Amino acid sequence: MKLKVSILAVSLLCASCATQPALNSFKDLPEDISVETIGNRVVEQFLASDPLNYGNNLPGYQAPYTYGGGKEMNYAVVSLWVNAIEFARRSHNKELENRLIDSFEPFFGEKKSKCNRDNHVDFSIFGAIPLEIYLMNGDKRALEMGLRYADHQWEDPTGEPGEEVGGNGNFPIEGQREFLANGYSPQTRLWIDDMYMITVLQAQAYRATGDRKYIDRAAREMKMYMDKLQRDNGLFYHAAEAPYFWGRGNGWMAAGLPMLLAYLPKDSEYRPSLMEAYQKMMKTLLAYQHENGMWGQVIDDPEFWDESSCSAMFAYAFIEGVRHGWLDEATYGSAARRAWVSLCGKLDQYANIADVCIGTNRKDSREWYMNRPRAIGDPHGQMAMMWICSALL
Repeated sequence: MKLKVSILAVSLLCASCATQPALNSFKDLPEDISVETIGNRVVEQFLASDPLNYGNNLPGYQAPYTYGGGKEMNYAVVSLWVNAIEFARRSHNKELENRLIDSFEPFFGEKKSKCNRDNHVDFSIFGAIPLEIYLMNGDKRALEMGLRYADHQWEDPTGEPGEEVGGNGNFPIEGQREFLANGYSPQTRLWIDDMYMITVLQAQAYRATGDRKYIDRAAREMKMYMDKLQRDNGLFYHAAEAPYFWGRGNGWMAAGLPMLLAYLPKDSEYRPSLMEAYQKMMKTLLAYQHENGMWGQVIDDPEFWDESSCSAMFAYAFIEGVRHGWLDEATYGSAARRAWVSLCGKLDQYANIADVCIGTNRKDSREWYMNRPRAIGDPHGQMAMMWICSALL
């Protein structure tokens, strides 16, 4: 009850405040590309979607396939939902916040069977939504559901020797148990995507409970990924067998690092090395930003086309760094603004963003990355735009 009262009190107090972007670089934007205007448009686009079959009958959506197939929620849709709720709260829009929370209610009842599995990193992220809802309104059902996903991410997997539990894709059950024995999640794949998927779920659990084990888990995992995967220039190959600095793959790391650092206690043994890794990555990304504010589908190859999802992800990473005082606003804030202006120009009348690379597996082929289909309204792009909006408020 105390939590509900405090949230209500804060909401009433903030309702009289004008919402201003957290960065000076964004305070004089034209109204049609202001943070609140774009954020509200992107949220409405999400609310018009079917989160379990994203893209199906969605106005303006153009992509080779939909996401979820009516069975489970795609990780990008999960992240879009979480940040939409956070945006609604930060913009003091209680009506929008309630609509977003109420839309999840069926997952406690008639759609409970549609809740994601909890045995794979891409599906476990689902728990971040109920944890966000708990943080908004203190709903104990939401806390219980969210913690079930966060806790299971560090529990012994069940299965037979040699079996790849949950479609891990890299490690059979013996390898997964070895990770767990060394303090890592058995859902570890050593794919760069994981450092957003795992981090957001464990950070949400830490925010909801204050139990440091959650954020410490994420930090230990992140340090291992950095040690194994980060290149000398601060960027990440899509995979060892695919030595290309694919934009969106690097975007997951660029987003996961500042999210973790934002909540990681100052006395964490992992903090200095993770901060160094983050700042090194940001410096290199700044060097490869195009004049129009975008980044290429492959970051370090100037012949690649401008890709929207990674450009939004990198802008978000810059914004978070400036917001927390880790990056210089004159340099990185203005770079983020250039990206924002270009990204807003790629939104259609329904707030679908264009030039988003569709879901992409790794391959040792430059042509593979160059010729990937581009979607309009793909949740990877919508999600990253929502990250920017929630961060800026």
